Amino acid sequence: MNPTERRRALTSLLAVPAGMVAVATVAGAASARDKGTDRLALLEAKQEITEVLYRYARGWDRLDEETLRSCFFADAQHQHGGFKGLSQDFITKAFPMVAKVKSTTHAISNVLIEVKGDKAVAECYFAAHHRRMNKDGTDEEDYFLSGRYLDRFEKRDGVWKIAARRGLNDLERVEARADRTFATAAPDSFGKRKPEDPLYALLAELNGG
Repeated sequence: MNPTERRRALTSLLAVPAGMVAVATVAGAASARDKGTDRLALLEAKQEITEVLYRYARGWDRLDEETLRSCFFADAQHQHGGFKGLSQDFITKAFPMVAKVKSTTHAISNVLIEVKGDKAVAECYFAAHHRRMNKDGTDEEDYFLSGRYLDRFEKRDGVWKIAARRGLNDLERVEARADRTFATAAPDSFGKRKPEDPLYALLAELNGG
């Protein structure tokens, strides 16, 4: 074998592993992209589900019926306290009751979500405060309730909503009104219900309306 033939043979031997490395590199890059895409989709799903939980709290505090109903599918099942039935019926029953309360504050925390395809299970804690009149009608009092929401979410037509909810209560407390400065505070220093709350003017401005 002359020197030219030896060089050609050596080049062929070296080219084989180099080609294999190139194929492996391309395959690895594709796999990394797939994993990145899956991770991004998971994060997007969890964020969308979390915002549904937050919107539910906003719906009650701003007495925003449209927002409340948007959190649930029409056939969503609901069990909380003494109620068991459709989520939409729960809202219908509770809405006029909450409307009689002076104000409410709902906080959502400890959100944990497990996603499998177009289905998910979410657990979160809720802490609710209601400012209301006492039984004697002589003064206001504070009612506190906390617990958890266990929700089964589904993604239908590209949208995540609650398909079933189970509310579990952990703590209840009633206390006499103890604020000191609210009676003389400026009226515009307090939150209001829809549409008077400043939030809705901000949203309208954001959306060009």
